[in-house]
Amino acid sequence: METHQAEASPYKVLMPQGLSGPIEVISEYSIVRMAVVERAHATKLHQGWNVPGAYLLLDRPDALGRWGVYVGMAAPGTLAHRLRDHLRARDHWYRAVLIRRNNEHPFHTSQAGWLEGHLYDLLAKAPHVRLHNGKRPQGLTLSAHDQVGMRTCVPPIIDLLHFLSHTLKPAIAMPPQAMVSEEAASPAELTHSGTAPAAVRTAEASAPRRPRYRSSITVRDLIEAGLLTPGAILVPKPSHLREQAVVNMDGTLQFRGTPREKPSDPATELAGSQQNGWEFWRVETQHGLVSLSDLRSELERRQAASRAVAQPRAK
Repeated sequence: METHQAEASPYKVLMPQGLSGPIEVISEYSIVRMAVVERAHATKLHQGWNVPGAYLLLDRPDALGRWGVYVGMAAPGTLAHRLRDHLRARDHWYRAVLIRRNNEHPFHTSQAGWLEGHLYDLLAKAPHVRLHNGKRPQGLTLSAHDQVGMRTCVPPIIDLLHFLSHTLKPAIAMPPQAMVSEEAASPAELTHSGTAPAAVRTAEASAPRRPRYRSSITVRDLIEAGLLTPGAILVPKPSHLREQAVVNMDGTLQFRGTPREKPSDPATELAGSQQNGWEFWRVETQHGLVSLSDLRSELERRQAASRAVAQPRAK
């Protein structure tokens, strides 16, 4: 049987000496040029990147392959400056992908705006990707002719995201409750006091309530499954909170000198308001920081897979 090797997409990669700065990637079949920028290297972009373009601010993928992203665009002369601004304005990202045109003729503002909106739409369709944008960027109108050219920019960007382990398809099968969901109202739906407008609250009151999801899995179950180790340090999700908790052998959390039975108890004490401890506490893994809720969902997936294997086949 004759086999065919998959066709490779040609890219040129420019790597700084000692990997001490941004890595630039040039597509050989498109007009696009990209830079992979670690957060620590955001101030090392040269002036050639102060052009119109689009950018993606990436969160670390968690143990289930889920990841977050902010999609933005930059006006003429501001792409590198915008990234530096986000060092102060946004603390969720660890790496950025910058996109510009690979020649002396930069994107114009409408092209950069179209690319921003198109990337947002692609990422919004991925169930395991969380968009940090409060709302969809306002797409700018392009002629049909311009759109044909701009669409050639998209495959190299998707290829690069895949190479960086930010795929548009989940790496593993996930239970529905593990998919990305936003229970809170979007920023556009909130008043300055942080509460939803009356019309939103009325609609929520009239809508049928979904049953609250409760799991029987405990922290000790995570330890016994090898997903969490005794002595592991848990850090709070809100970045302004600094105190930590430690996982005890019996599944309790050591916090402020005393063991706590439930993750929500120390989380609520630390935050000063009612908290879901499974979402509040995070632990460092090889995939970055993940929440206890992520680990619980992974254990549920394993248990469901084991039950499916053990179930006898119907004759």
